[in-house]
Amino acid sequence: MMFSSRLLHLRRTVREFRQASAPPRGFLRDDPLTRWSERLLNGWPNRCLHSHLFVGLEGCTSAFNAMNSIRTCMHFGTTFPPFFLSLKRAEDIHSLHPRCTARKTNSEDLTRPGATLSQVARFGEDLFLDDPSFGQIPLVALENYTNRSESILSCRLSSPARIVVGHENNGVSRKYIEKMDESGRKGCRAERVVYVPQYGTISSLNVVTSMGIALFYATLDARYPSARTLLRDTKDGRENGRGHELDELHAYQRFFRQQIPRTAAECNSSRVDQRPIHPLYYKKDATGILEMHRHLRQLMLRVCSHGRFSSSPGRFGLFVVYENERDQRSFAGIVRNANAFLVDQVLYFGRKKINVVGTVGTQHYTPPVYLGPFVVEDGSDAETWATKLLQRVELENGGNISLWFLDCGHAFLYMDSTSVNETAEKPEKMETRGSVEALTWYNTHRADPDFTLSLCDTEERIRETAQGGVVLLVPQEGILPPFCLLQRCQKILTLLPYGENTEGSAGLPVSVAAGVALQRLSAVMHPRVSIF
Repeated sequence: MMFSSRLLHLRRTVREFRQASAPPRGFLRDDPLTRWSERLLNGWPNRCLHSHLFVGLEGCTSAFNAMNSIRTCMHFGTTFPPFFLSLKRAEDIHSLHPRCTARKTNSEDLTRPGATLSQVARFGEDLFLDDPSFGQIPLVALENYTNRSESILSCRLSSPARIVVGHENNGVSRKYIEKMDESGRKGCRAERVVYVPQYGTISSLNVVTSMGIALFYATLDARYPSARTLLRDTKDGRENGRGHELDELHAYQRFFRQQIPRTAAECNSSRVDQRPIHPLYYKKDATGILEMHRHLRQLMLRVCSHGRFSSSPGRFGLFVVYENERDQRSFAGIVRNANAFLVDQVLYFGRKKINVVGTVGTQHYTPPVYLGPFVVEDGSDAETWATKLLQRVELENGGNISLWFLDCGHAFLYMDSTSVNETAEKPEKMETRGSVEALTWYNTHRADPDFTLSLCDTEERIRETAQGGVVLLVPQEGILPPFCLLQRCQKILTLLPYGENTEGSAGLPVSVAAGVALQRLSAVMHPRVSIF
């Protein structure tokens, strides 16, 4: 597929844009996609999964990222709410609006969102850096592209720890990486710098997704350390005659362990690009990037042991299906995640339009496959439609493949499903009935330990269950997928084992949950690729 390079050049650096300069058009005070925020009214949970794990955020100044970071920290049970290091108060968050979805709110909560956020967020870096009780807790920076970085797959990330997460565009400040900051003053050098290995065309993940992956591994190491094996580089490839292929893969991943200049003025090489692109592809046009990336993926396929997960020699055996009807912003993040990890295809139905702001250009290199609108006229049409969808994926994979439902921790939102209104129009009635049937299916199967699989399970169990390949059915925010697809799922995939979620958790943002799942599945299914 050919694209004009002009469409991919932004003509401005990312520094010129705020993370969210204005709220979306058509703002709704009772937006159903924000129902989860009712749980913030209860404050931070008393019972946390971690006794000494804290998060400091240099960015996340937009309402979308700020609220998602609070939700993610709550789900993984950090000791305290996240610290917004660059902000002084909740009102400094851009485009923050009151919502009135909560059933029990007073007027102050509706007119002053900061009154609620003060219970679930902390502001300023003084407490995070200078509190005496934090003094012995090591700092860990989450950052790509520095000569101190270690792959999160090759080191433990257990508590106690203070994790510093950088600005989405600018990364972690130099004072947390080096002994001196940009002004020559003494810095707060982190004891460890970790990064999340990626295999896509872009240079980074969404900041909250990166944080979610780090918190997942911190939880895994603290509570289930035997569930993963630290990856180390080996000489197996050269012994098997794959030395050249390994060298090429090393060249791609080596950039993550180099300190890359942040602006063109800081370097005299051609490593700075106006697009959010991986350094290997800097200054290349769209056609060149597509060719280079296709070659990279072919190298990864030859190196990894893909035969157990796909009957096709050109597939990793990992697909995503999503209903892009009401929650289009999550879909953009899913496409971005799929680009970063070893996903063969993203297939979607519902609305055709994609939120291209959230994909940051990845839709050009990981183009989602549109399947058309969902058929809801009658049950037989829906069954036929679901059968054809799965047949299409199996054809791409070269054989049978398992459909797994990704549980994002939204059970409390699914419970809001209403009963069938017999006076409603037929399409609406069928959709509601499908929601009730889907909820019944979900409640029945999530209680069955043989039907559920956790990302905290051992690598051996995940690998064994994923044989033949996986289609990950990702839900919209608080909305179960159509029953005709849900009933065909062979597994419910959870991030944490049932019962481990923090009491009062609001679940995870869909794109964050999908990012954690795709990263973990890619690393477990293809560990040879993950060592780079």
